[in-house]
Amino acid sequence: MVELGEFEKRHADFEKRNVRIMAIANDDVELTKATQAKFSHLTIVSDADMNMANAIQVIHKSAGPAGEDVNAPTTILVDGTGHVRWLFRADRFMERLSPDALLAAIDENLSRTSSGR
Repeated sequence: MVELGEFEKRHADFEKRNVRIMAIANDDVELTKATQAKFSHLTIVSDADMNMANAIQVIHKSAGPAGEDVNAPTTILVDGTGHVRWLFRADRFMERLSPDALLAAIDENLSRTSSGR
């Protein structure tokens, strides 16, 4: 949740780049709604059954505290046409991407697609 809070604080930097932050949570709908209320500039999506996580192959098998499957923290930049332009998955489960690192990746990987480079 710390990562979401950091992105929320920097929402203006993402808005300047016309970028929307979406997070897929393993939580049920009610808990996801509570999380969404805390981070109004982000979009939080419930994926309690892990259907989206399975579809985009971000499952970390048996990595949860009780040995359950969990989402591997992954950041995917998708352009306006639906093409993946960049992907980040840390080597360590607890490592998270900083807003500055994400903004740099956006500037490097999305701005050139919109400017025709």
